[in-house]
Amino acid sequence: MSENTGEKSKPAFDLQVPKASAGDEVESAKILFQEGLLDEAKRILHRVLISHPSYGKASRLLEQIRNSELDQLLNRPGSRASDRRKPEDPAKIARRLEADLGITLEQESGSIDPARENWVHGGSLLPRERFDLAIAFFEMGCLRDVIRELEEAIRQVRLESSILDETGVSMVALLSESLILLERAFEAKMFLAPVLNEPEISHETKLPLYYLAARSEELLGAKKEAKAWLEKVMEIDPLYRDANFRIRLL
Repeated sequence: MSENTGEKSKPAFDLQVPKASAGDEVESAKILFQEGLLDEAKRILHRVLISHPSYGKASRLLEQIRNSELDQLLNRPGSRASDRRKPEDPAKIARRLEADLGITLEQESGSIDPARENWVHGGSLLPRERFDLAIAFFEMGCLRDVIRELEEAIRQVRLESSILDETGVSMVALLSESLILLERAFEAKMFLAPVLNEPEISHETKLPLYYLAARSEELLGAKKEAKAWLEKVMEIDPLYRDANFRIRLL
């Protein structure tokens, strides 16, 4: 009887949860990143950037996560977010590579395609130089260029020694990571298989390879095999990347 009392009727109660703002989504992604749930954080950030392509906070956090993954992949010290240097601008990396190595970006700036070779160079490089170059390409998202450089670097290493050292294993890991990011999981699995079976490489050194084997199996829908690889990861380092989170989902 509110029309008789002069009181305004109360608005209908809305059970619908209000949609989170882009800022709230980025904050959620930041918390997930701090908890080590990198893939979940990236999923949120990609969703934000689809709706807000120029949202700087989302882009910067996504770049920070990618650098964190690269640090962990290569077993770099000081991989915590608070300890790392500020990530370099890909354009600056590109200019330095062009000047130092005489390589040329085949496409126009801003049109890099991860699935094709964007760079050409005719230089004869040592394996370590190719590895450093591949890391720079990875940080710029030039994944096919990463694969090209590391295939040649690993071939050179194998010619010198049949046993891979830690740097050689890191090369294998970065190449496999690039294949997985390009959704070429079966190729990653086949590439990793013989290295995983090499008895000369220690169980601990194979840690990033166990994780990537799990990722490839997960992408191929082989949950049982993925879980088995993640269990090997957990035996060595229960805090490695998002292994603990992934194993609970399988």
